[in-house]
Amino acid sequence: MSLVILSLLTSCLKDQEDVFDKSSAQRAEETIAASYKALTSAENGWLVKYYPSPYRTYGGYNFIMKFTEDGKVTVAGDFYYRDRTAESLYKITQSAGVVLSFDTYNDIFHLMSDPSAPLGGSTGQGLEGDYDFEFISVAADKIVLKGKKSGNYATMTPMTDGNWKDYLDGIAAVEDGMSFPMFEMNVGETEVSISQSYRSFDMTYLKNEQDTTFSVPYIITPEGIEFYEPIEINNQKISGFKYAEGALSFACVDNESVVLNGIVPPLNETFVLGDWYIAYSQLGAFAQPYWAELKKGADGEGEEIGVAAFTTDTTFGIYMTSGKYALFFNFVYELIGDDQIKLYYESKGGSTAESNAEWYVKNAGYLNGMVPFGYNKANARTFKLTTDNVKSPKVITMYDQNEPTNVIKVTATAVSNPFSN
Repeated sequence: MSLVILSLLTSCLKDQEDVFDKSSAQRAEETIAASYKALTSAENGWLVKYYPSPYRTYGGYNFIMKFTEDGKVTVAGDFYYRDRTAESLYKITQSAGVVLSFDTYNDIFHLMSDPSAPLGGSTGQGLEGDYDFEFISVAADKIVLKGKKSGNYATMTPMTDGNWKDYLDGIAAVEDGMSFPMFEMNVGETEVSISQSYRSFDMTYLKNEQDTTFSVPYIITPEGIEFYEPIEINNQKISGFKYAEGALSFACVDNESVVLNGIVPPLNETFVLGDWYIAYSQLGAFAQPYWAELKKGADGEGEEIGVAAFTTDTTFGIYMTSGKYALFFNFVYELIGDDQIKLYYESKGGSTAESNAEWYVKNAGYLNGMVPFGYNKANARTFKLTTDNVKSPKVITMYDQNEPTNVIKVTATAVSNPFSN
């Protein structure tokens, strides 16, 4: 199929002579028809590499999509539901360009934009995904789309592998094998420290005697990690890294002298550097009554707790949403050895979220939620930490060293509402 060039200039002024053989309406109809034909031509569906969020905050995700002539699309994704597909409707219309719309809810694809944030992100927006895409180019071997909200480009290529699940399981194996709490990379004499959030690297290195930090969104492939766009450090191009099963180090696809080294820090460091979600069902006998009181406080305000998680922004603490308000409960911590941490809540009120937290502590009983973790300096708590996977923790279990019934599990998997899980 020859390339179909889609132009935004689909109409002209009434007093201008039409320089085309066909009217703009005819041309639009033909372009729409060609787009339908292209979408439905891939017998085994299309592999779609897609980045939600205008700033690509959460990195990229792979979808496999099969389009049929009766306006239906079947979708699979490379995250929690790899063994499932979901069917919904799609359409192609003319609207300041030719637009592909996923116009009924798809249980997999619309998780990117679901306001309940089932995959994380922010309550009300989720991962800030698109459901309307402008066609940029269409060919038999590649379709390029552009998200109407995010402005990000999504590329579609025909699936040559016959088994969708096997392909997605291959991606999962790479993600698991290349997942570390921290990384380091040497580019010549420059040392780069790297932390990971969702599918994005935060890279920091010394440049002109100052720390330079920037985010690098990426997508997982069966071969390794592929950046949204190449970066350059010390005149070295870096566009991704090759997977090696069981390895701790991964060579750059552009230059094998540049190596990404996975680091397994002490577990207590992993805890204070990551995002760890709290769910009522994962609280022990000691903690649950206090969190039940916190919920009563929220109910009394006519609000719902949207998320609760230990996280590090400028400081370490519990981030929580209550109704439309963001709260941050600042915690002071002390690392003891490799697997213990001493904690207590200390109000600072420096940011809006910290001031909000202080108000809810004083007026809505939210201090109850801090009691199991240490609600002030005099009542600090020391926890011993264990995990399900030392290299790539998904669950950290906290054992209170002075209260045996205060056992709490926190997870790397996002929890959108601690009282619904």
